[in-house]
Amino acid sequence: MKVGAKFPSRMPTAYVLRHLAFPPPPSHYQPSVQLDGSVRPPQVSFRDQGRIRKACRMADIDPIAVLGLPEEVATHKKAVQPRGNKREVKLYEKEKKIEESMARMDERIASWKEERRKAKEAAKPEMPF
Repeated sequence: MKVGAKFPSRMPTAYVLRHLAFPPPPSHYQPSVQLDGSVRPPQVSFRDQGRIRKACRMADIDPIAVLGLPEEVATHKKAVQPRGNKREVKLYEKEKKIEESMARMDERIASWKEERRKAKEAAKPEMPF
C-alpha cells in the first residue's frame, strides 16, 4: 500500500478491513501487565496496528479518535556516528579532530610565542658584551 497514492498497489487485507468496520475495544491495542509484573503484548500486534493506521490514512479516518488506536510514537534513535565504510569513518574523525584543533589554534600560537619570548630573554646575557 502506498500512502500518497489514490489507488494503492495492494488493497488492505480482510483482517485490516474488519478492524476498520468493527473496531475492537481500545484495550486490545495496549500491552497488558500481569500480576507477576510481566508484560504481555497487545492482542492486536504492533505490525497490524501499523497496517490499520495505513488503511485509515488511505480512507481519511482518524485512527486515534475513531478506532481508539494509541498515538504513534517514533522509536528510532538518531545515529551518532556516520554510516559508511572504515575509510569514510576515519576521514570523518580526522576532519572532526582537525576542526577542534583549529578552534584552539589562536591560543596555542599565543602561548608558543610567549614561551619563545621568555626563552630568548633567558638566553640573553646580563652584560651587553
